[in-house]
Formats: sequence, structure tokens, C-alpha cells
Amino acid sequence: MVTDILPENILFEVEDVFGKKVRTTKSYWQKIKTDKHRELKFEFQDVIRTLQNPDEVNLSVRDKYIRLFFKNFERETLIVLVKYLNDHGFVVTVYQTTKAKRKGEKLWPK
Repeated sequence: MVTDILPENILFEVEDVFGKKVRTTKSYWQKIKTDKHRELKFEFQDVIRTLQNPDEVNLSVRDKYIRLFFKNFERETLIVLVKYLNDHGFVVTVYQTTKAKRKGEKLWPK
């Protein structure tokens, strides 16, 4: 469920599949879409769906505080990287691929 009252710059804050709050700001979402991954076809609503109902979630092999959320959409997989600090998560980046490499410990589904 999306929180109703948020600071002005927060684009969304939702509970992920683990019950932890994850958020991103409007400005950071724009940075992802315009600087980091201009090829990204997906919108923030797809990111929310991926966080709330992923096909798989893996622990990062490089950073124990990062989880990778995978969701298949037709021919592409959306991958959302979330970093958790003090039990709250924030979106690090979002990208799409046709060849998702799932490394790291599988956390969801068990």
C-alpha cells in the first residue's frame, strides 16, 4: 500500500514483499530515467509492483545491505536494487534486461 502523506519530494514509499518500507524521491527517479538508464521503458508503478510482488529476490554478492528484486514482464525482466539501512530501504537503481543473471543467495521465494 502506498503511504498517503509523504514529504513533497517523495515519489513513493511502499512495503516490499518482506514488509519493509522502500522509497524513492521524484528527483532520484528522474536521475534514473534521464542519466543512469535512459533506455528504461518501465515506469515507477512497475517498480512498485516488482517490490510488492517479485518473481524472485536475491541478496547482492557485493553488498549485504542490497537486495535485487526481479520481475518478468513479457520479454524483459525488470530488476530493482534496494539498499536497506536502519530497516528502511531506498531504490539504488532500476534496469531492464532480456538476460537476467541471478547471483547471490535467493531470499524470495524460499
